[in-house]
Amino acid sequence: MPETITKAELLHNIQAGYHRLEVLLAPLSEQQLTTPEETSTWSIKDHIAHLTCWQGYLLDQLQAVLTNIKPPLFMPGLATVDEVNERFYHEYKDRPLADIVEGFRASYQHVLAMVEGMSEESLQVSFSWRQDVANLWSLIAEDTYEHYQEHAEMMKQSLPH
Repeated sequence: MPETITKAELLHNIQAGYHRLEVLLAPLSEQQLTTPEETSTWSIKDHIAHLTCWQGYLLDQLQAVLTNIKPPLFMPGLATVDEVNERFYHEYKDRPLADIVEGFRASYQHVLAMVEGMSEESLQVSFSWRQDVANLWSLIAEDTYEHYQEHAEMMKQSLPH
């Protein structure tokens, strides 16, 4: 990951990553989107729900930076990312596909709008409450286009070749 990125580059990367994911999903049938992978209990729909949840968390973090108010604990009582992901899976696995896709698209639009409204300077801000993230733009990258790419690779592996 580079040391810094401009707002224009960040927005381009988010939009391009989202577009690549939508292109991957567009030709898939409902069955392909909802059938669990052979090596996992997750379906592609579950990956989409997972991305939506993390975008929601990102929105909370962005709002906290803008208001300079530390957000509440994320998933209190859960110690690891794997535990958080498991909670997300169980919370969303039985929801209808249309709701999951609509939620993903809406959360993407909210993230994009929030980033568009931020200044170049705000993207360089570090978190007083997050030691694991260097600055705001790196968190945005992790929870958008880098995360899309990671899950797109997993989704591709679950599709018939």
